[in-house]
Amino acid sequence: MPKKLKGKEWYTLIAPKVFGEKEIGETPASDEKLLIGRRVETNLMNLTDDLSKYYIKFYFRVKSVKEGKAFTEFDGLECLRDYISRFIRYRVKRIDTIQDLKTKDGKKLRVKTITITSKKIKRNVERDLKKFVENVMKKEVESNDLDEFIKRIVDNRIKNYILNQGSKIYPIRVFEIRKVETLSKNQ
Repeated sequence: MPKKLKGKEWYTLIAPKVFGEKEIGETPASDEKLLIGRRVETNLMNLTDDLSKYYIKFYFRVKSVKEGKAFTEFDGLECLRDYISRFIRYRVKRIDTIQDLKTKDGKKLRVKTITITSKKIKRNVERDLKKFVENVMKKEVESNDLDEFIKRIVDNRIKNYILNQGSKIYPIRVFEIRKVETLSKNQ
């Protein structure tokens, strides 16, 4: 148990159901109402106990507090910058996509991906690869609810599909969903 802070209680942070409502840490607050809306982060390695997933940070927002436990909801994910920068080298081609999409259950997301080939490529090949990635991401987001989409990111189904099928257009060295942001209703 962390040290006592004057006038504050410690609350256990609980991950969403998609991660089995696992404990992800503790946070202090003088009043439980002040916890609502607080943003917390943890890396995927802590959520899944898979050491190879160290480079993905997940963000959660506290949505409710009951009996000393702060329950959270998904608020985004991001790849670490130094992980991505390891792959950016001279004479490689970096293809970025940014899409605003809506899940089957009505959640608005901004999905950012990065595709890296091992050599410079022609403009039309780049355009075909980018269009392929955009179509796959659109299909994946719009045909799944938020929890299922997160599961598909965590178990690398989307990543592996794009690496295998996209390499038929041109060999892909690296593909990552580098950022997912939740958008509020008015965006």
